[in-house]
This record gives sequence, structure tokens and C-alpha cells, in this order.
Amino acid sequence: MFSFWENINTKERSNNQLGGQKNTNTDNNNNNYNNNNNKGESVNNSENNNTKKGNNNINNNNNNNNNNNNNNNNNNNNNNNNNNNNNNKMSNTLTTERNITNSPTAAQLNEKESGKKEEEWIVGVLTVSDRVSQGIAIDQSGPEIVAIIKNQLKQMMGGDNCSINVITVYKVISDEIEHIQQMITQWTHLKYKLILTTGGTGFTPRDVTPEAIKPLLNRRTKGIEIAMLKTSLDITPHAMLSRPIAGIRDQTLIITLPGSVKAIRENLSVVLPAIPHAIGLINSKPKSSLPESHRSKDYIKNSPIDSNLIVNENNENSQNNNQHQHQHQHHHHHSCGGSGKRGSSYNMTPVDEAIKIILEQCDNINNELEKVEITKSLGRILGEDILSVEAFPNFRASIKDGYAIRSKDGIGKYRLLGDSVAGNSGENLIPPTTNNSNSNDDAEKYCVRITTGAKIPDGYDSVVMIEETEMIGENMVSIEVSCKPGQDIREIGSDIASGTIVLNKGDKIGCAEIGLLATLGIQWVHCPKLPSISIISTGDELTDYQTKSDSMKSGIIRDSNSPTLATILQEISNHFGECCSRDNINLVGIIPDKLENLRDTLLDCSKKSDIIITSGGVSMGHLDLVKPLLEKIGTVHFGRVNMKPGKPLTFSTITTDHNNNNNNSNNNNNNEEKKKKTTLVFSLPGNPVSTVVTFYLFVVPALRKLGGFGIKNQGSQLNLPCVEVKLLDRIQLDHERPEYHRCTIEWDFQEHCFVSKSTGSQASCRLLSLKQANALLVLPQKHGHLEKGSMVKAILIGPIN
Repeated sequence: MFSFWENINTKERSNNQLGGQKNTNTDNNNNNYNNNNNKGESVNNSENNNTKKGNNNINNNNNNNNNNNNNNNNNNNNNNNNNNNNNNKMSNTLTTERNITNSPTAAQLNEKESGKKEEEWIVGVLTVSDRVSQGIAIDQSGPEIVAIIKNQLKQMMGGDNCSINVITVYKVISDEIEHIQQMITQWTHLKYKLILTTGGTGFTPRDVTPEAIKPLLNRRTKGIEIAMLKTSLDITPHAMLSRPIAGIRDQTLIITLPGSVKAIRENLSVVLPAIPHAIGLINSKPKSSLPESHRSKDYIKNSPIDSNLIVNENNENSQNNNQHQHQHQHHHHHSCGGSGKRGSSYNMTPVDEAIKIILEQCDNINNELEKVEITKSLGRILGEDILSVEAFPNFRASIKDGYAIRSKDGIGKYRLLGDSVAGNSGENLIPPTTNNSNSNDDAEKYCVRITTGAKIPDGYDSVVMIEETEMIGENMVSIEVSCKPGQDIREIGSDIASGTIVLNKGDKIGCAEIGLLATLGIQWVHCPKLPSISIISTGDELTDYQTKSDSMKSGIIRDSNSPTLATILQEISNHFGECCSRDNINLVGIIPDKLENLRDTLLDCSKKSDIIITSGGVSMGHLDLVKPLLEKIGTVHFGRVNMKPGKPLTFSTITTDHNNNNNNSNNNNNNEEKKKKTTLVFSLPGNPVSTVVTFYLFVVPALRKLGGFGIKNQGSQLNLPCVEVKLLDRIQLDHERPEYHRCTIEWDFQEHCFVSKSTGSQASCRLLSLKQANALLVLPQKHGHLEKGSMVKAILIGPIN
């Protein structure tokens, strides 16, 4: 029998190399490896103490002193009347700390020296459990599978003589069909050779793993399903309550395992020997199925998976620490013991609190006013009140086409003195003075024909519209109605008096405002200076979006985030007001995952820009360098946000010294004065959808505040506008985080409300979910669904159709 620790020859792939997935079995467990070896020695001592009574059981908790007991079953601790109690102790032997090391074996070192190239088999292990994903329970089942794969799969293919490296990727997700399908789809797209799921195959309403997997399979492999069921049924009739699924999607073999560690061992003991051969056939590589590749088959076939080689470091009380061991008949929600999962040092910050922190830091930006010509001020925010320096209109003007008369002359015949049209001064049209006091004498009544907007000549105080007059001869007009003084006349300053505040500080400048400013002769206005922005994409896997396909190496993708962010800045200004300097957007380009390169770029941009926007490098992989770098050169205000998508979003500030010459004429020394410059740094996740969604939610409010939005209404205009919409779809909710669901909304004239249509799968890597989207549905953190017809809030990110 080979030792578990003597035959580890697998490697863990980094998060960046494997589609953003993390393997939690990392180097931080190396110390446990040595500790566990010591424990193994103590186990051997206990065996020696028991050999007098013929007890060969190698279980750590074996206290049985019955004579001639040769039972090697992993779960048999006792054959006396206290068997049940000892079985409870046995559950503690199932590991809570996985002692898995990344240290290379001698064979790997020899291979490295010889330059021998190895084939890689990536195995995905997916734990499906609400409780584990929420942190309520610690996963024991997933790490158990990882340990078995690392220990025995390589051995079946010839051990150190095999040129295949087995790489394990481990992930925990909740019991949601959509989440399961997204992960399986992503892994099969990355050409994983094998995917093993654990949990969700029981009878409870939340056991949906088979329902999630079935639609994805191209071919079912019912032989594997039958073999697993038969093996377990030979041990316990409760195995009939399991619903295993196995099959092939593209070039990947997918097998669903129960949530019980005991059942996992039973199932893998029968299917694991056939897996190398199956993978070879699926991938059309007959060589991988040759007999010499499977020398360890017989051992596995004739013996259960050797779980005795995995040691529990905890005592009986560990069972009370949110660790729930499956019985075979139980559903998966009673999972799980522990693996050394790495977690972020940052707490999950609520969205509203994160926005508040960002807006508070905006106050540290030196945001002065700048002078803007009015024809270039569309969409800008006024930084000061605008006063009229003159009255408008600045002359008495006619409201209608008609005749200007003296109201005291009343009804009668009038002599026409001339015309006053728009643009004329109205001179030489003043009525002659007379000493005759009889106002009914036609010889003394004079009028001037006038057009709308024309100046009223001096001496006239009212206008009769042309419809109430009649021409009765050459230059003679009959006025058929009486008029009041001031009738149909716009007096000087009747629209805008001199010294009136016509526009207020904080007003958004639109077309009408520009027309008003032009009317008053105002050519320039002062507005808050728009922030300058640097955009950086990070990642060794990126190339410029203009790169041709035939020039791209394998594993390289085009950078879509930089051009997306650059154009979204312009789009947001078009739709919701100018909030950034279009002439001062610095597209830095792609920076590789090198600490020095990133450091130099961030420090250089912090001196030139008010805002830096990075994408990528903020997750948990060893090449995610942005967050730890910002901790050294700046201040990180939060490192995770409670939302989906976009959880790794990080916000920080970098403060630098700037020297400004003091040119005050009263100071002859021209001393240099040091001033602090603060730069806001938004580190967005690398997935394109996460990048865009977090931009709308967090970057836009900062841009709008720096651009002056909210001056008038104390910040109420900083976020993008929201409307209430009726759902046209049944939408799955996420019980772990609030979700921002991409959708298209429009006005329904029959329903008399806005209605929303989902853009489909909401995977954070799926750019198509942003296509035609003009809103984000704000979905609560909750179990279950929102039914069709429900009313929810939606954040507008584009114009409504």
C-alpha cells in the first residue's frame, strides 16, 4: 500500500492561469504537513501497543482492545457496546485542515532539470453548498476529493514515471442552478479534463445539482452513475436517496458526488480507476489508456480509498464548531469539515457605505473653478451665480403686430405717421404736439404701424392689434376699440431686471441656459474644473485590442476594458451631463503583472491625474498585485464590496507632494511652498462586466461630485437616476450578495409604467449581458426568485427607449 504523503506529484495552478478560480490548498498548509507526519508517528506507536491483542486497525481514534480484530475499515472504531459513541469520535478523524503541499517531488525536480515536457490535466472540484458559501459551515467534502485526486490519480497513471501533471482547482458556490451552470460552463470552456461536484444530489428543494448539470451534458455516462449507486447500495440502503449524474460536455468528464465524505470515498473507489482511460478516450488519445498508465488500478479496485492517511488535528469538540459530517442518507446542507481556506483581510463593505467613503475623499481633491466659453459649457455645472448686468428688454417693445397709439385718443380715425419694424430705432415717429384739448378731433390722432418685437416710439403708450383696425384711405386708419395704457407692450426690464440672478450656482447648463447667457451678453462662465483621468489595464494575459488573431499567442486575450472605459466616460457625459475632461483622458495601456512596473505607473499617473482607474489585479491570486501595492504607496479605504458582480472592487487614495513657486509680489524670497495632491484610485475587477457595473455605481458619483453635480441639492444628484420598473422575467436572486442585473427598460403605454427585460445570463465574463442594456436592476440579497410582474428599482445607465 502506497503512502499518501509519499506520492504527491500534483501542482496547483494560480488564479490568473485558471480562469480566475482559486485553489485553497496552498503553501500556507506546508507547516501542517510536517506536524501531521509527527502525528503519523504517534499513530504507529498506538498500533504497537495494540499488537498484543492482534488489533491491526490504523485509525487514529482506535481504542478497541478486542482480541484478533483485523478490521481495516476506515469507519470501524469499536466492536463493543460503546460502538455508537466511538463512531461519533470517528467523525472527527475527517480532516478540518488539509495538509497539502505544493513542494515538488524529486521526480518533478529531475524532470525540470531534464527539460522533459509534461501534459497537464486540470481537475475541477466544485462544492455546492449554501451553508459553506455563506461561511456558516466549513467544507470537508471538497478538500477530501482534492486530497484523493492528488494522492491516487497520478499513481494510477504510473506515478513518477507518468508525464502527466494533475492540477486541482477548488471552488465553493451556493445551491443555485445558474451559479452551478456558470462555473461548469467556464471550466469546460477552459478544457478541464475532469469536473467533480459534491453536494446537492439529495431530495430537498435546494438539492439542484442534477438539474443544473443535465442540460449541459452532450452525452450521459449512465454506467458511471450505476457503478456509484451499486457500490454504495452494497454498503447502505440509504444510497437510494442519492441522485448521481455523470456525462460528457465537450472534452470534459463531469461526475456529481454526494455531500457525504463517506459516500465520496465509496463512489471514487469504483470510478477513479476508470477515469484516466475515460479521459483518454474522450480526448482521442489512446496512448493515455495503455495498461502501463494504470498500474495502481488493482489496489484501488480491491480496497477502499485510504482515508486513514488523512489525519484530523482537532479533538471531539471540533464537531461543535460548525462542522457537520454527512451520513449517507442526509442531504448536503449538513456538510462539512474544514480546509485551510484563505480569506480576504478586508470586510465586505455595503454599497451605500462604500459610496459615502468615496464622496468624502472627493473633498480632498483640489477642485478649483475654470473659465469656460458658453458654447463649450453644455452639460457643465455653474460654479457661481450669474447676474444680469442689464435689463431685458432694454427698450419698450411691441408684443403684437398692429398700431402704436396714445391710449387717451380712444376710438376714431388716425393718421399713419410711418412704420416701426424690428431692428429700427423708431426715431422721427413721435406724434406732433397740439394745444387743442379735444381728443376726439381726428386731425390730432396719430399712429405708427408696428411689428412684433419692434421698439415703441416715444410718445405712444399702447398697441392695438391689426385685427381691430381698418384702413380707410391713404395713410388713414380707423381704430375700432379703446386701449389701456401699456396694452401689448413689453416694458424695459419686464423680463429680467438689471442685477437679477438669472442662473444659480450648481445649475446644469443646457441649451436654454446657453441661450439666456447669450441674450444677456455673457460670453464666459466659471465652472468646477473637470477631473483628469488615467485608465490602466493590468495583466500578463492582455494584448492591445487592435492585435490580429494570427499574431496572438495561446492564452492571450485582447484588452477590452481600456477602450470600454474611455468611451463610457464620454457616453455618461452625453446622457447625464459633463463629468470628466474629454481632452484629458490618459489611456496608459496595458501594464504587466510586475510590481515595479505597476508601482512606477501608479505613482507617475498620480502626479498627472485626479483619478486613476485600473482594471484587474484585485482578486486573491498571487499575481493580483494592485491591492497590496496600493497598501504600500497609498491608503486603501475598502477592499471588497457586498455586491454582485464586482466584489473585489478596491478604492484607495495616493497623496503626493507638489512644489509650487510662491510669486507673491510682497515676498521677495520666492519661497517654494509644498502642497499636497490627492489622487483617487478606483481598482475595478478585471472581468469586463464587473468593470462596467462598478464604474457606474462607484466611479460616476465621484466624477459627478468633482464636476460640481450636487452643489445645489447637497449631493442628491450624484448617483445616476433611478426609476421603478415591472419585471417581464422571473429572476433568480442571490442569497449571498445584492445583485445588479443588466436589463433593458422602456415605457409601456398599456401598463402605464416602465417594464424591464433581462439581457440573459449574468456571468461577469459575459459582455453580451451589457448589449443594449440601459439599466441595472437592484436585486435584494435573498433566497428564491422575484416573480414576473414584481416591481423593483432600476438604475439608469443609458437613455430610455
